[in-house]
Formats: sequence, C-alpha cells, structure tokens
Amino acid sequence: MKYIIQPDSFLDCDQQVMQSGQEIVIEEGIITAIEAKGSTHVSKNSDFEVISHPKGSLLPGFIEMHSHMHISGNHENYEELTTEDDDTLLIRAVSVMRDALLSGVTTMRDLGAKNNISLAVRKAIQQKIIPGPQLLIAGSPITTTGGHCNMFGIEADTQEEAVLAVRSQFKAGVDWIKIMATGGNFTPGTNPKQPQYDLAILSAVVNDAHRLGLKVAAHCHATDGVEIAAIAGVDNIIHCSWNSADPAELYDYKPEIADMISEKGIYVDPTLALNYLNQLRGRKKPAAPNADPALRMEILHDMWKRGIQFVTGMDSGMTNAYFGDFAYIPQVMVEQMGIPPIDALLSSSKISAECLGMYDSIGSIQIGKKANLILTETNASEDIQALHDVNMIMKEGILIKNNGINLI
Repeated sequence: MKYIIQPDSFLDCDQQVMQSGQEIVIEEGIITAIEAKGSTHVSKNSDFEVISHPKGSLLPGFIEMHSHMHISGNHENYEELTTEDDDTLLIRAVSVMRDALLSGVTTMRDLGAKNNISLAVRKAIQQKIIPGPQLLIAGSPITTTGGHCNMFGIEADTQEEAVLAVRSQFKAGVDWIKIMATGGNFTPGTNPKQPQYDLAILSAVVNDAHRLGLKVAAHCHATDGVEIAAIAGVDNIIHCSWNSADPAELYDYKPEIADMISEKGIYVDPTLALNYLNQLRGRKKPAAPNADPALRMEILHDMWKRGIQFVTGMDSGMTNAYFGDFAYIPQVMVEQMGIPPIDALLSSSKISAECLGMYDSIGSIQIGKKANLILTETNASEDIQALHDVNMIMKEGILIKNNGINLI
C-alpha cells in the first residue's frame, strides 16, 4: 500500500522540534518523501490513500526497551511464572505482543524470558504468523546461582561460566546480552543493595559480548553494581537505582559515577513509570521497601542534566506494568521527572533507537526509514498525555490502527 499522511505536525528528531505544513509519503513500508502539504508530486495520484488529521501529531513508533514477555504484570506474576508450564507462558507472550503493538509500540526489546519462548515469539513475528512489534531479545538473562531471575536465567558464578553463558546465548541467536549485575526486588532472597558480580567477571562478559558483536544491558540496583557496570563499559544500565549498601540508608547517589556514565555514553533505562503505576493501581506489597519516589525523581533529573541519555523501558510484566502501558513512561518523565515533552518524545524514539544501534532504520520520521508511525489526536509536544489517545498506528507501512479502530 501507498499512503500520504497529513498531520498538523510531525516530530523532527534531528532538529528536536515539531514541524508543520508537511505530508509524509509512504511506499512499500518506507518513508519516501516529506514535502509541502498538498504537493502535486503525489497528492493527486489515485494509488495513494490519504490519511489526514488536522489536529494530530505524527510521531515515530514507540520503542519499548525493557519487557519480560512471559510475565503477566498481575499481582500474582511471580507465582504464575514459577508454576505455569512453558506452553502457558508461550501463549501469554503471544497475547501481549498484540497489546504492545496496539499501544503504539512498533519496536520492543525483551530483556529476560526463557530462550525457547523468546526465540519462538521473535520468529513468529518475523514470519508474520502473529502480530507484534519488531522484537529484539536477550533471552535468558545471566545471573548467579539462586540470583535475581534465576528461575528463567542462566546461572553462572565464575568468570569462565559467565563467558560461556555469553557464548551460549550468542549461539542461540539473541540480539542482546542481559546480565543481573545486582540482586533484585522480584526474586525472593536476592539483595538489591549488593552486586552479584565483581568487576573482573563483568568486564569479561562485556569484552566477550562485544567481540561477538553483542551489546550488554546490566540490571543494577545497588550503587556498587552501578559503578562496576560503568567501569566495565556495559552499553545500557537498567534501573540505575543507586541503592546504598548500608541497610540503614536508602540511596547512595554518586554524581561522579553519573558523570562517568555520561562521558562513556552509556545509556540508562530508569524504569521510572513503575512506582507511578503501583500508586495508580495499588499493590499488595511494595516493589522496593522504603522507596522515596520524590527523591528518586530528583536524582534522575540531576542525571539528565549531566547529559545521561535515558531510554524508555517499562519493565513490562512486573507488577502493574502491562504491555499496553507505554505512554506512562514519557508522561512520568514530564510530570514527575520534570523534563520538556520534546525530550521525553526523543527518549521514546531517537535515543532508544541509537541505544539499539538501529537509528539508521527506525526512531525518526526521515526519508529511507521504516514507516513505524503513530498519530495522536492532539499535539503531544504540548500535552504529553496525548500519547494515551492514539488515532493511528503503522508498523513498516502496514496500518495496525486507523481512526481509532484496531485493525488486528
């Protein structure tokens, strides 16, 4: 199909502004022209379907950087994960791919699901057997024996075992390496205030992954784990919670480490919408005991001012974080972290695409790139909550939703 999309404005990621008076031409799933609205180049050509929305904003499709496809998001998610068989987990994963796509997520990175499930779902989407975002996977995460997410991870305790785990994941065909550099809140008995790996092991993982052409995302709650990950040179720090090693203290934010992260160009996925969703929907038990959401946002804002690039990960599948919830991430960035809407929109598009190493094909509205697009009812650069009201979704030139009607 060939389309001409005529919005009120579209996000120009390189200029970091909304551009008006333009129409976007799409042929064979690719953006082929951006020109003045009503141009005689194609507008009078009957082969093109015109999608016009005089008040809407056209944006790059959302890039969700952190999901766990076979975890439900329910309050009983841990019990479900540890008791359901793989067939049930696979069906759950297939179902949520549609949910994500219908929220405007056209690219998703899954950062922890059993290899046999994540590989199968990625293949099914690639072969158009099921609907879903373009999917990148880390497969089973690397963790210590009994460590965070060990129930679907690869347990590795020594440097040799950790490097072998990287190579086995490479052989399996994953797109990223995920390593649990510290304990976590989801897995009972692990310690989110302490590292799981020392610098030598994490450095060996990073070096071998990079040798094989794979990037590394490191789950880091503890400040000591954040520092180790930054020195080791991971590509993406997940959570970056700055948890103090002192049981009596909450956070141990170290600006000098934040500066190192910024200088090294390490991207951070702060998973900052989780607490908001827990407050919105209620939670039987806190995700992180004694958390201070206001102080957390102050720390994140300081990191942003230091030049750290934030990507948009939900941690979908964790309690109250469902796969259709993406719009809450930029909303919280604006309303609680305090950054301008344009910057939140750039995080969900250009910056996340750059982290993935895919900005040449996705993440902006530019000639030659995939037509991964969403159209909001109103101007999202003026009201970030417009992202909750998506009129049109297009993935690789195929309409997923139009005029507010789901087409899949």
